Amino acid sequence: MSEATPSPATSPQWHLARRAPATASATVRPVFAGEPVDALAPDFAAAVGFDGSIGQVLPVPGLGRTEVLVGVGPRAGLDATVLRRGMALVARAVSVPSLAVLVPDGLPAAVSVRAVVEGLMLGGYRFTRHKTDAPEPLLHRVDIVVGDVLNDTDDTGAAGDCRAALAVAQVLASAVLLARDLVNEPGGELTPDAFVERAWAMAADAGLECEIWDAQRMADEGLGGLLGVGRGSPRPPRLVHLTHRPDEPAGSVALVGKGVTFDAGGLSLKPTAQMLDMKADMAGAAAVLAAVSALAVLDCPLRVDAWLPLTENTLSADPVRVGDVLRLRSGKTVEIRNADAEGRLILADALALAAESSPDAIVDIATLTDAAAVALGREVAAVMGNSPELAVAVQRAAARAGERVWPLPLPAPYRAQLTSAVADLVNYTTGVRHGTALLAGLFLKEFVPDAIPWAHLDIQGVAVADADDGEWVRGGTGFGVRTLVELLMAPLPVPR
Repeated sequence: MSEATPSPATSPQWHLARRAPATASATVRPVFAGEPVDALAPDFAAAVGFDGSIGQVLPVPGLGRTEVLVGVGPRAGLDATVLRRGMALVARAVSVPSLAVLVPDGLPAAVSVRAVVEGLMLGGYRFTRHKTDAPEPLLHRVDIVVGDVLNDTDDTGAAGDCRAALAVAQVLASAVLLARDLVNEPGGELTPDAFVERAWAMAADAGLECEIWDAQRMADEGLGGLLGVGRGSPRPPRLVHLTHRPDEPAGSVALVGKGVTFDAGGLSLKPTAQMLDMKADMAGAAAVLAAVSALAVLDCPLRVDAWLPLTENTLSADPVRVGDVLRLRSGKTVEIRNADAEGRLILADALALAAESSPDAIVDIATLTDAAAVALGREVAAVMGNSPELAVAVQRAAARAGERVWPLPLPAPYRAQLTSAVADLVNYTTGVRHGTALLAGLFLKEFVPDAIPWAHLDIQGVAVADADDGEWVRGGTGFGVRTLVELLMAPLPVPR
């Protein structure tokens, strides 16, 4: 893996250590539930209610430095997710220049190192670009104490695993923070052209190929869905195509991310309350952009093509009308039944483009339907598709990443509900209250050849957090970035 230095604005200096340095402002000590703590008298622990349960953080001032106790629950239940969550809570509870973090017994040291870095970076994130006199981050150094593991000088041993985990964690967490920055940016700032500028700059830094399509190119290429949605905005739509191309690729994957930089609903105008988070309707595109930003430095062995259709869905002099018929890239026609069901239209064009190079798999990610959030809540994303093997691979990648994904079906009999009297398909089934996440998935399936394994991630419920919760902070979560990277760094589950 190549060297990578995360932005100093979002990450402190990281070090592996045998013991806590005397200069550390505070020492973080994980505590198992039901086990005594040397730094805490039992009577005091009982008085303050600290028993090592998950989610508890207790700073204990002492001579020279503070001892920060963080509950990680029963010893038998310790895993990377628990430790990551604990470190995120520490990042918000303790404001000091430097930390020494003791890794707990029970996990491989490398697993603990990655969880500590991701937890502190993600939990300590704040979007302050538009704040007046926002304070600079105070934490500038973290020593992760792994003890005698560092006596191993062989990079193939435990010490080498820890160093690799430290580097990977910084890259992944920095990528998540990039996605969060994009999602949190107001829609008036992050227009399609502004998103293009960010993508272009990132591609140059990361060594990716980057191609930008303007409206004329889209018209020439027959992207009727993206152009149709973009008609309602004075700011023209754009399409970004990014490519990570290793010298000898082990396979190929295409990623597609929904990029509606602000969704007012078009002619099917949303009420104000439903419009409040619609600057985040490009969270899928943000996740894809952030994920591919990490691929070169992580030496991803696959060729990866990323397609980002970018547009606003607003209301101007000539928006797409309910009842209009659009012809999409695939040649299929779609009757517009709801101008606020726009995401599937722009994804359909991008999926058709992605399929034309016959990749080994296609994965799209989108804030697509409220129905997915109704079904799975605000902490679990939905996955659907035409390949059970790929869906399982996405689930397993999410589990390794510390994100939660659950499969939903695409029942073939439901396809009849997408029938139009005047076109090949409708984009929305008026009057249907149930199963609409599945109908959206079935609509997208029409634009992916059956021979290409495809998975669709609906992240509507998990793209934005209403409050701080573990490694998530209020605002954009960056959900999907780590899942996509984990998926791309593992062997393809669906060789063809």
